[in-house]
Amino acid sequence: MLEIRFLPFLLLFTCAIIIERPISQIAWCGASIIYTREDETIPQFQGLEEEKTIFFITEAHHIYQSNGTVWNQIEGLFEDIQISPADSRVIFLFGQNGQKSYRTNDCGENFEEIDTDGFYGFRLNKMSWKWMLAFKKQQCDHFDMDCREPYNNQLFYSEDGAKTWLPSFKNCRDASWDKIIEDITVPDERSIVLFSYENQTQLIYSDDFTNYHTLMIGAQGYYQTTKYLFILTSSSNGGYELHYGHSKLEEFQEKLVELPLQILKEYSYTVLDTENGRIYLSVSHYQQEQSITNVYISNQIGQDFQIVLTNNVRSTQDGNCDFEKLLGLTSTYVANTYDQRDQKDKSTIISFNGGKKWEQIKAPKYDSEGNIIECGGECSLHFVGRTESYRQTIYTVDQAPGIVLGVGNVGLFITQEQNTYMSADGGQNWVEVRKGSHVFEIADFGGVIVMAKDFEPTNEIIYSIDYGKTWKTKIIYDDLFMAQNLVTEASGTVRYFLIYGKTDKGEGIILKLDFSDIFSRECKSNLDYDIWNSKCIDGSQTKYYRKKENSQCFNPKQMITKKIIEPCPCKREDWICASGYASLLEGGDCLPIVNISDYCEPGKTFFKTQGYIKLTQCLGGLDLGPIETQCPKLFNLNEILLYIIVIGFLIVVILIGYVAIRRVLTSEEKNPNINKYNQMEFQEDDDEEDQQL
Repeated sequence: MLEIRFLPFLLLFTCAIIIERPISQIAWCGASIIYTREDETIPQFQGLEEEKTIFFITEAHHIYQSNGTVWNQIEGLFEDIQISPADSRVIFLFGQNGQKSYRTNDCGENFEEIDTDGFYGFRLNKMSWKWMLAFKKQQCDHFDMDCREPYNNQLFYSEDGAKTWLPSFKNCRDASWDKIIEDITVPDERSIVLFSYENQTQLIYSDDFTNYHTLMIGAQGYYQTTKYLFILTSSSNGGYELHYGHSKLEEFQEKLVELPLQILKEYSYTVLDTENGRIYLSVSHYQQEQSITNVYISNQIGQDFQIVLTNNVRSTQDGNCDFEKLLGLTSTYVANTYDQRDQKDKSTIISFNGGKKWEQIKAPKYDSEGNIIECGGECSLHFVGRTESYRQTIYTVDQAPGIVLGVGNVGLFITQEQNTYMSADGGQNWVEVRKGSHVFEIADFGGVIVMAKDFEPTNEIIYSIDYGKTWKTKIIYDDLFMAQNLVTEASGTVRYFLIYGKTDKGEGIILKLDFSDIFSRECKSNLDYDIWNSKCIDGSQTKYYRKKENSQCFNPKQMITKKIIEPCPCKREDWICASGYASLLEGGDCLPIVNISDYCEPGKTFFKTQGYIKLTQCLGGLDLGPIETQCPKLFNLNEILLYIIVIGFLIVVILIGYVAIRRVLTSEEKNPNINKYNQMEFQEDDDEEDQQL
């Protein structure tokens, strides 16, 4: 069943489609940016057409395709849609339970049947849509120790976009394409495989699906980013160990993650981020309570891990943590932690400097109805995390730096009361937009923000075209429905949104909201733009160009997020202790812990360390760098003889003077009646006078 309605509501043009069941997945063919299932963001050099082709799957496993206002159902039952990260115009439609599967190379104008029978776990290559990986279950012999759960899978690969398949390694647990195959020195078909051989698990990489190089024996799992390869192994104490090395596999040299709390075991690891070379790890030290973790951060070269957060909230089902990076910004994170007293209540904190310092989120003073927000104690703003929500409740996009949306509450802890909040300055200040929970989306580089209620039936949206300063309400449908999500194309360059949900009859509904006519022009003049400054992070400050609140124009579709990075004045946090120095307290003075000797060429200057190394690109401010110091002068033989003669002469003069003074003092002691005028003095005989009395 497919019902289409066209509903013009004032400035917005709405197209509504009613289908037999709610929607479970949406894909944008020809998208300008692809977000892969391996957490990669891949820009596309095609796909800038105004009208994108949309594919979606319903809960009844039907796929519909739209180009503009025309919707067509594709015959068959399907379980998944995947967009090629190599070319967003190539879409794979994977059939369900033996049903036919298809590939289109032109966003649905033509389809070609592909072979997916018995295959699962498809991995698409980001350099070519022709290369694919997939698995098939193996029939294991009872005596084959390598073919056992979860190593009872055989890896296959395709060179022609899933038309035909060739066998590769047996007894596999996992496999993936190398994440740095865009490097010209890395073959496009390089794969990483975790498999069992001769009763040993091995992590290997191969450039031809047959020959391989071993990375580590005893691997239990792995995760690769563009900077690091992480490998999980069992430890001798009953927990796990995490190893890591350079992501370029030829240069991989395994190192063990060494945490400062060596007395604690590690039972789970979650790699949270690897921004600017720093590794962010969530580690559970408790076998029975793996929902409680500590967060550790390395330095910029992936070493010297320090604990920066305790009691972080973690899901025991999928390993996800309530730890979110605010996209579009540098080193800004939001996390949820358990209260230390009872390990039940949760609160939200934010870091503006890459996790080194955490603070409560500043609560708004007024609610969305203009009332003063009152609560006892130290009130702050809290957000529901991904561990207890079916969707991400704090939301940012790369193309709109500083715009943050979230669902939560003001109080001491996270509660069941949920309202919708927004920050336009990267999380420093917040406003309550509306009461209750909402779905939301951002487009036009932050120039258009749209929300809809998701906690009760609705037929309206609210939207802002001035970064949340004011909001307008528009009716978009003539009946109430439950909104499930609100989306737009990943690049945010299109000027329409899709909102989908279900009707009171259990049918699916999807509405297209077109904002193309709210402005009559594109922004062109510098007068349309302003500069928004982020905080100083890692010694630098980023200044972003973004449209002024009162500019009545669209951002150009080919616009990239313009920014200027400038150094900040140095502070103590920009310096770390040099080799041979240590600090007793965090941020304290760096003191020598070994004898420090400096080479000094006589007669010249050298730079004497103060015990610090600058960690960031800061400029000016606190200077703890080396100080130019004069070396002691080296004397030649003639100069040494001259100094000896001068010193000897001085000694002789001093001795002569000493002897002369000594003679004078001796003479005075022998002639006591000689006065200072060299005259004799006569004394009367007191004894004789006494006798006459």
